[in-house]
Amino acid sequence: MTVALASDSAVKPWPGALRAAHALPRPGPVHGAYPLKPMPHSPSSWWWAWCQQRWRSAGQPDKQGTKAWLGQVRAQVQHWLAKPAEVFAQDLAHLRAHLGMKGLDDALVVQALGAVGAIVQRQLGWQVHEVQWLGAHWMLGGRLIEMATGEGKSLTVVLASSVAALAQVPVHVMTANDYLARRDAQQWQPVYEALGLSVGWITAGSTPEQRRQAYARDLVYVTAREVVFDHLRDQAASAHAAQPGAVPGLVMRGLCMAVIDEADAILIDEACTPLVLSQAVPEGQGPSQQRLALFMTRGLQRGVHFDWAPDQALRLLPEGRARLDEASRHMSGPWRIQRYREEQALLALTALHVLQRDVDYLVRDDAVHLIDGPTGRLAQGRAWSRGLHQMVCLKEGVSLTAETRTLNQTTYQTFFPRYHRLCGLSGTLWEERGELMATYGLPVVRMPLRQPRRLLDLGLQVLDTEADQWRATVQSARRHAQAGRAVLVGVGSVAECDALSRQMQAEGLPHQMLNARHDEEQGEAERAVIAQAGRPGAITVATHMAGRGTDVHLSEAVLAQGGLHVINTHLNASGRVDRQLFGRAARQGQPGSFELILRKGCTTLAVWQRLPWAWPLAEAWAGLGGWGGQGAVRHLCRLAQAMAGRRACTERWQMLQVQQAMRRQLLWTGRDEWL
Repeated sequence: MTVALASDSAVKPWPGALRAAHALPRPGPVHGAYPLKPMPHSPSSWWWAWCQQRWRSAGQPDKQGTKAWLGQVRAQVQHWLAKPAEVFAQDLAHLRAHLGMKGLDDALVVQALGAVGAIVQRQLGWQVHEVQWLGAHWMLGGRLIEMATGEGKSLTVVLASSVAALAQVPVHVMTANDYLARRDAQQWQPVYEALGLSVGWITAGSTPEQRRQAYARDLVYVTAREVVFDHLRDQAASAHAAQPGAVPGLVMRGLCMAVIDEADAILIDEACTPLVLSQAVPEGQGPSQQRLALFMTRGLQRGVHFDWAPDQALRLLPEGRARLDEASRHMSGPWRIQRYREEQALLALTALHVLQRDVDYLVRDDAVHLIDGPTGRLAQGRAWSRGLHQMVCLKEGVSLTAETRTLNQTTYQTFFPRYHRLCGLSGTLWEERGELMATYGLPVVRMPLRQPRRLLDLGLQVLDTEADQWRATVQSARRHAQAGRAVLVGVGSVAECDALSRQMQAEGLPHQMLNARHDEEQGEAERAVIAQAGRPGAITVATHMAGRGTDVHLSEAVLAQGGLHVINTHLNASGRVDRQLFGRAARQGQPGSFELILRKGCTTLAVWQRLPWAWPLAEAWAGLGGWGGQGAVRHLCRLAQAMAGRRACTERWQMLQVQQAMRRQLLWTGRDEWL
């Protein structure tokens, strides 16, 4: 049977689908041993980003064009399936050679997608869905796609990254944590090997030689943090070299292409997280100075000596400054300098009053481990700087970590634009499409659902106290579990997870917990919890890490009783995080439901407590009862989340401007290609 290739067909791909695809660099004599995109001197303006988003979104095909293109891909799948094994391997080798010469040409991409689809069908027995074909095609064109939970994001990543790797472009596939990097690489390894591609993975415990071997493969699964620090170490090794790519100590092969899973978490939520490459310094007077700072500030009272609000910076009041001046009158050394003692006092007050155990950090194995706010997971290898981490260790009575000095640093929003081709996907991107275009030059494409969503909204409750909230949550979880459904309860922190667990234990309600204590080093424990979460009557209490990289597979008995029920007890400042949690239910057209059980001190409602006209109005609406009052309160909460999101976006934009200004000042050093 002869099948017409895409280039021979009367139907052509839509214009601009693969923008500048032929220009993808790869390590070699043309682009050097370490391809690296020059950093733009300034990010796009918001007005220009909005115009670009509208223009590139307009490039999406109509239904007829999409149907015709999908027909070409399906025809190619059948064409490749009909080939004997030897012919398949020979034709695949020829296709790789053409992709290497011409890049991601539209016609060649159709053939490559067909080959990958045929391998997936042979190896796994899976049929690739239309939204997965389209999503892979858009990502190959350097776009971000929003794909709902359960639509097959993992396979979409495999389709896009396989085609790019067939074009001999090194691909970095970014995952949420080390456990997922190892799991996904091993899960898809048979597919990659059947295509003649090599795949590796990197975790926090990988040695430099293991990292070098992994980066030498066609594809590598790795967390964004590990890639950034490997690049920073390469920078340090090349700092004094005339040709950075020729330094034998480098572990990477440049920044050619990255595919980011859960892209909003990396590019938005953690965009400004400082990623600091540091070096331990000999022990000096740091511990004694930090102990003294904690001793001097323990007696300071909030509202009298210092002031602090959740969305404001901590600051000393005049009485607090006077008390510090009096306490340091007979001291020597840097404590006689006002700026130094006030900075140390602010750090100590932050450790004592701002940072909370089981919310911002976890104490385990005689050490303080940071908790990543957006994901609820442990931030492995991350520490506070300027002595703050040591102060928290002293506060908790654990062993002190060594002080460090900074060698180099960056952030995600300055690192990822260095990739020659950047793409990714997530279940929640559409709200941030303007910022993603302005900061990274990445348009967002929203993928349609394969089946209509059957998600029921069971209402909202706003209760007065935490005890009332936990009592109502337990009652709702018990009612749905006894009906034979699975229940997932989302909480805001490890501390809230423990509090709700104690309430359930007191009422004799069996349940499981999933929080930062089940981090990536304990991936098997996390997988065991998730494996049990879809059984009839199962109740799982989880921080919002349950919405990242995990799937709850429901039994037929649960689906027959209405599917998964999600209870959210904590509104986040970003509505995207809440939407991720609700997306656990009603996947792939399955039945499901959700409800909100909040208290008046929750994150979003607290924003309105400071507005004298808004909070009484919200209380009045909540007291009305029924859907009218609930709708009014929800609208108010959405407005508060929008305000918080806009404020966070402005802060990220301002930080990016500052970073660009600092970079312009350092251009004279000659290290512009590495900054």
